[in-house]
Amino acid sequence: MRKQFFRLYAFIIFSVIAALIAFGQIYQNYLFEQSPSIALPISQWPALIEDKSNTMAVLERQELALPPSLEQHLNTNKMLTVSQEEGNFVYLLSDDASSNKVYRIGPITVAPPQEEHSIYFLLAYSAIALLVMSFIWPVFKDLARLKRAARRFAKEKKAFKTNVKPSSTVYPLAQTLSDMSERISKFIQLHEDLSRIISHEIRTPLSRMRFILSLHNDIDDELEQTIHRNIDEIENRLCQYLDFARVEYLTKPLELKGIDAHQFISLEASKNQVFTDVTIETQVAVKQLFCEPASFSVLVQNLLFNGVKYAQNKVVLTLTADGDNQILEVFDDGPGLPNDADSLLDPFSSSKESAVASGYGLGLYIVDRICLWHGGHLTLNNHSQTGGAHITVVWPKTN
Repeated sequence: MRKQFFRLYAFIIFSVIAALIAFGQIYQNYLFEQSPSIALPISQWPALIEDKSNTMAVLERQELALPPSLEQHLNTNKMLTVSQEEGNFVYLLSDDASSNKVYRIGPITVAPPQEEHSIYFLLAYSAIALLVMSFIWPVFKDLARLKRAARRFAKEKKAFKTNVKPSSTVYPLAQTLSDMSERISKFIQLHEDLSRIISHEIRTPLSRMRFILSLHNDIDDELEQTIHRNIDEIENRLCQYLDFARVEYLTKPLELKGIDAHQFISLEASKNQVFTDVTIETQVAVKQLFCEPASFSVLVQNLLFNGVKYAQNKVVLTLTADGDNQILEVFDDGPGLPNDADSLLDPFSSSKESAVASGYGLGLYIVDRICLWHGGHLTLNNHSQTGGAHITVVWPKTN
């Protein structure tokens, strides 16, 4: 904000000074045309009047031998000052255009040029600069306060009240931002409360359903498997929503740390392998994985969940490094992503081109958010060999 203030301030000051200088030049050249003149000390006048025979003479034009430049000056201004050894002489042309007479006055002492008034111009420009600063500095001071308040809100997600006075030019903006922060803060609190309520009110009945199923042995096996699959689907959706609630409002910066890459990837793969017949193959080419373990575990789980859900036989997860970047790739042999796959990165969205891939929306949104937390980026493609979805996550080793 300080940089913008100085830029605007300098622009205004230079613009005002340029306008004043331009106006002065126009006034001097076009509106106030002075006739050529010469300044004589008052002490010179008595001598010129009393000794006219020696100080004033009438010459013929041909008696003057002047260079072309001085001749041109004399013809233009009707007056010419010449410095000679005897002193200064002033030559005047007659007003009669037909006359060739030239009047010479001198020798005389020319008065020194008037004292320059640069100091007064400097004071005037300084006063203008102070006046401009008194107008725009309070505005930028209030804008700087709003900027700091907005940054605090981005970190803490708490409503803020600005200290901008009602007389300030930006007071309406400050009030609008304050009201908006209060509404967003309430919405975040409502979102968190809703997540906790859903977690408790839905998971508890699901647990009861599993317990009741375990007590009845007379239920048809196919029916029991169907019920269990539906319960698993509900729990997976619930976990995705809770993950969404956590990643949507990150209030603390992530701290990356190095962990055992083989152990971490193997553990995450085994969590999904238990519930599927699809083979999960892992290829880890690095020893250490730099990430925030809790959130990155959610990222890997969502990628594997989507891969296992749509794969026919196999899901492959690879972890490699390229310089200071880490690369995680997950691809499968399923139907692949639709052409509008980028739309699946929006929360609660589904593809309009493929009903098969309709479930990717929330999971990929969570992956994308966690990827952004780590300072990386997400790429969606279809694998060149298997034709299935090919998702790549690239992020640096350090923030």
